[in-house]
Amino acid sequence: MQDVYNTHIMRRMKTTIEIDENLLESVMKLTGAKTRRAAVDYALHAAEKAAKVAHLVREAPPESAFRGAVDDSYNIFSLREQEKPKP
Repeated sequence: MQDVYNTHIMRRMKTTIEIDENLLESVMKLTGAKTRRAAVDYALHAAEKAAKVAHLVREAPPESAFRGAVDDSYNIFSLREQEKPKP
């Protein structure tokens, strides 16, 4: 029975590429991947995540865009003191 709530469609394709065997074995050992495919999938997901973070860092708004976003009188430490239960 197909999961009707799963809207993520995984697309796969077969391809032939040359991969550094030592690097692949290292990734398999470090990640615990049992198959080459699992190791390559892991590496692709890790590369995608790193690229997204790098993109966010490159495209981040300037610090000046955040000025005035928080009241200068805001003090998290005094608020925490006020929230502590009285003995």
